[in-house]
Amino acid sequence: MPLPLAARRNIHLTHAKQLAQLQLPPESDVRKEKPSDDLQFITRCMKDNPGAIKAAQDSRCTSTGPDSPNWDAVFVSLVECAALSLRHYHEVVKAAEIARKGNLEQAADHLEKAQEEIDIVAQLLDCTFVQLCDFVTQSPDGSPSLSGAFCGLFISNNIEKPYMGIAYKGTSTDSEKITDLTWAPIVPYLPGVAWGASMHAGFYQGLFGTFTTEDHGPQIPFNVMLETLSHAYTLHPNAQLHFTGNSLGGAYCIITYGEFLRRQAESAFANFKFGDMYAFGAPRVCLEPFATEFNRRTQIPGGGKYSFRIVNTLDPVPTIPPVFKNQVAKYPFVHPASAWRITTDGPEKMGDEPPAVDPQDIIALIANAHYHDPREYYASWQKTPHS
Repeated sequence: MPLPLAARRNIHLTHAKQLAQLQLPPESDVRKEKPSDDLQFITRCMKDNPGAIKAAQDSRCTSTGPDSPNWDAVFVSLVECAALSLRHYHEVVKAAEIARKGNLEQAADHLEKAQEEIDIVAQLLDCTFVQLCDFVTQSPDGSPSLSGAFCGLFISNNIEKPYMGIAYKGTSTDSEKITDLTWAPIVPYLPGVAWGASMHAGFYQGLFGTFTTEDHGPQIPFNVMLETLSHAYTLHPNAQLHFTGNSLGGAYCIITYGEFLRRQAESAFANFKFGDMYAFGAPRVCLEPFATEFNRRTQIPGGGKYSFRIVNTLDPVPTIPPVFKNQVAKYPFVHPASAWRITTDGPEKMGDEPPAVDPQDIIALIANAHYHDPREYYASWQKTPHS
């Protein structure tokens, strides 16, 4: 059953109120938004793979075991997180400008325009798209150069086999790039997060930092995401959740999935029927004990909650942080989750990636950056055993 239009409109109005209290984003981020053929590429991929989409929908994007990724669900998840890059940033800026003048209804109109191309992809998936949180144009208190997470929800319209996909957007703005690079680990300020493991500072701030506005007071992106998700889930209480994201979004996806695993017995999480995670090109996010606790809950055959990190051939991003081998002892980041490398020769299971390079080999790291592109991931996915 599609999400009622009134519920979607209320989400946009709430976001407009939030934007009214914010400083406008850097002009450099707005100016660099250029027309692209990303929508055409994504829709063409979908039209070329109707069998994979149908099989993923029939399975509700679940896999059968920790060593058996559902490659059809992998494709749908890749489409979901790639679609978030289609948001029109300039429309969000217009919404912020108009909201600051007090016209929230018109600002909400621009927010709807901002996601029009995402809505096209959602419709082709027979889903409804809803924004869960958007802190891309904001900075956490005390860290003005960083930004927060953008997360959306794809709600299946199939009432017989309902599912929802929680997707996080990858890096696209200058402040998000700085967030990526602020990787020196910090101990979470909020007790219990990531089982107390030290975490990539930028990712922690982007998801659990405090974002204060005059009207709304302090807000935490993860909590905003959870509140909006909970409201949507009350309208679809039998939906099976899966989690996805690419690059920066893959990092947020892993951390979010970890929190759902850690807190699944709490009342705020107990009603969710959640299954698997599919993260693409994600960097490392935490030190131990995060990976150990995470894997203990996802690597059990028959457990129904399986995690898969998908890594494209020579993509350098999953090898960091740290950047260099001589930094490992000081910064012992460790990946969680079962990892699968996809290549034009087919998929293979792999262990934790080694740190990227020796200092003298930084040029090789940069040269392989194109393997991080979702289009390259799609090219390699085509060699997987899918429908």
